[in-house]
Amino acid sequence: MAATPQAPAWMLACGLPAAWQGQAGWRVLDTDFGAGSRLLDLWQQWALDPAGPRMLHVVALTPYAPDCATLHTAMRSSPALAPWTDELVQLWFGFLPGLHRLELHGGRLQLTLCVGPTHPMLRELQFSADSVLVGQAPDCASDGHRDNAARWDSFNVKALARLCRRGTRLALLGNTPSLPSSEILAQAGFTSIAAVPDAAAGSARNGETRCQAVGASEFQPCWKLKHTRQPWHQPPVPVTHCVVVGAGLAGAAAAYALARRGWQVTVLDAARVPASGASGLPVGLLAPHVSRDDSPRSRLSRAGVRLSLQTARRLLVDGVDYCASGVAELAIDRTRAPPDEWAAHGRQWSDEMLPPDVATALRQADAHVDKALWHAHGGWIKPARLVQALLAHSTIRFQGDCRVQHIDFANGAWQLRSGSGDLLAQAPQLVIANAGDAPRLVECAAKVDPRIRHLAPLIALHGQVSWARHAPRGDEGFPHFPVNGAGSVIAHVPQPDGRAWYAGATYERPQTGHRQAQAHAHNQRQLTRLLPAVGARLAPMFDCNAVQAWEGTRWSSADRLPLVGGLSTDAQAGLWVSTAMGSRGLTLAILCAEVLAAQLCAEPAPLPARLLRLIAANRAP
Repeated sequence: MAATPQAPAWMLACGLPAAWQGQAGWRVLDTDFGAGSRLLDLWQQWALDPAGPRMLHVVALTPYAPDCATLHTAMRSSPALAPWTDELVQLWFGFLPGLHRLELHGGRLQLTLCVGPTHPMLRELQFSADSVLVGQAPDCASDGHRDNAARWDSFNVKALARLCRRGTRLALLGNTPSLPSSEILAQAGFTSIAAVPDAAAGSARNGETRCQAVGASEFQPCWKLKHTRQPWHQPPVPVTHCVVVGAGLAGAAAAYALARRGWQVTVLDAARVPASGASGLPVGLLAPHVSRDDSPRSRLSRAGVRLSLQTARRLLVDGVDYCASGVAELAIDRTRAPPDEWAAHGRQWSDEMLPPDVATALRQADAHVDKALWHAHGGWIKPARLVQALLAHSTIRFQGDCRVQHIDFANGAWQLRSGSGDLLAQAPQLVIANAGDAPRLVECAAKVDPRIRHLAPLIALHGQVSWARHAPRGDEGFPHFPVNGAGSVIAHVPQPDGRAWYAGATYERPQTGHRQAQAHAHNQRQLTRLLPAVGARLAPMFDCNAVQAWEGTRWSSADRLPLVGGLSTDAQAGLWVSTAMGSRGLTLAILCAEVLAAQLCAEPAPLPARLLRLIAANRAP
């Protein structure tokens, strides 16, 4: 292992790296990301520290995302970071205003990049920082350049103190008028400690000037802290054992999120094998939702697509289990078009300017390209393969043929029992992620613990996908990328016995009765509407019943948003849910699992507070 370089002054001011050694996780808040030099310093020190925390969380504020080329060059010059340069470049895109979660170093370093004005971003964060770095002025001019008149006033410092725990170390990066005064810091509860000597300042990186002295403070208010309105200040739940009910996308993602944080996880499912429900879909679409007002659903979908693609790249085989080919969305009306003010970062997600090869492929299929969008960061994934890869973690144990009928709580553990009363599994923490059956199990748990709120009823939507194998040496004119719109079409998907295409899916209430032939006809009309030439070529296959069907049921909430998190204000209740993702399980399952893990482990969430409230399991119906 390479020798660890001397820690920079700001790390020493925060008591690092000594303070994080032996910890399960460490949370750093950097109010001035700049060109990213502090991230790289922190990353290098952590990567070379054998006693460093399992998970490192860096929450960095910036008015705009820096250019990736600078970070890439600096990383290549550092032996400890060079292996991860391609990973960073692959993830560096689409930084619209808001929060963006990047999983680096194989997923163990989680960077939450907060793009926007400092104070609003601070208000959207919900976590307790272990180390805080205070840099330049907290606000910027509208053109993205720093406003030298802006200062760290008492209003901004109080917002910062809200994210500190007693004992949090704060490092002042430099000595400029824009930094908070000692008086303002003292009023907010920060006590000054000795500054770090100049000799520890280190050398310059990336052209950023190193401060020659770093002031240090510690959050030690003389008053009693009250966090009744800030439940995220509760200490992390002890890392022990957790039971997850449900082995579909939601359950497997929750199990994986906890397992890579050191948990022992038992996954129960009523079926014999994982992904036996809607997650057994042969192939699914991964694409962001777009709306004119950039609605919460659109922002959730982008956050979910980003995390899902990162997980797929880490666990799956490209071109076999998934393909990030991009997705074309057709027949977009003006109410669904991206906002006019979208800058280049927005167009990296969804662009009305189609790449030439995409436009050519669509025209060859007689598709209408005048109202189309190109989602560069989208593609297809095989959900069952993703579930299997998630459950393959060494600390996850799957138990099939385990239908949970009763839930008890005894000796500090939830006890899950079969209909005959046999104990299936027990653990201090329980995650319910078994789709439509989740409300029943929550009801069972609520009878045991009155702190637990009931789960809102879920809505069942049956669906059918029509599919067939490609003809030998033929592609029937399908584009080389998925097409979405009124339904979706995914082609060239490798299967053990050849390649296949898929079209659909239908949305039917189960009580209306399902007729396979009518569902095939519906999918055929959607396919023909999207790709007329392809639909004409495949019409004989539909006419002679040569098209096969896959059927499943999705479960959704009344407001079509997922339900995730605890059902009690007390984290010690130990009951959590992750469900109701409808037809967007591939997009939302990993995201919801990270939200759940953040709540359990007292980590920074991958979403701003306003979106967390919208998907909270205990939200008002």
